[in-house]
Amino acid sequence: MALYRHAEVSVESWVEMAEGVSVSYDVDHLNDQATLYFGHDRDYVLTLGRSNLEVLISLAGQAVGDLQVEDGESGDEPVEAQGKPS
Repeated sequence: MALYRHAEVSVESWVEMAEGVSVSYDVDHLNDQATLYFGHDRDYVLTLGRSNLEVLISLAGQAVGDLQVEDGESGDEPVEAQGKPS
């Protein structure tokens, strides 16, 4: 059950993460979606279809770029990302 619903967006929760939080993901090829896990015990889970995942990635990239500009960084530094554990 959604906590809040408006138009095409359903908000389930509010999450703040400490630096260095454990993250991982699973891919569901059959349903064309990915599930992102945050926290040691997968405390927060976000499941998105491919197109919404692409929108999230694009938006996050723009936000990181804006933060780098505000901080005076060149934006040439690599961004460290963690994916599915090996």
